[in-house]
Amino acid sequence: MERQNLSKELSISRQSGLKAAIEICRLNGIQPKLRELLRLTDIIATDSLLTPDEEFRTQVKKVDEWLVKNRK
Repeated sequence: MERQNLSKELSISRQSGLKAAIEICRLNGIQPKLRELLRLTDIIATDSLLTPDEEFRTQVKKVDEWLVKNRK
């Protein structure tokens, strides 16, 4: 039963993360490649499920740099 709950939480987190990733890109005028969109979704979903650590903070910093670089 716990495995089902975890699977459901992951699914909900990824769906919400995808919506957020699309909105972030839209607001910044970015048309991401599929790989970029999925990576951004992974980072957002991870943030909602896990306590941030140094590796996560580094990933977020790279996302910020990517957004600034690709902003139109």
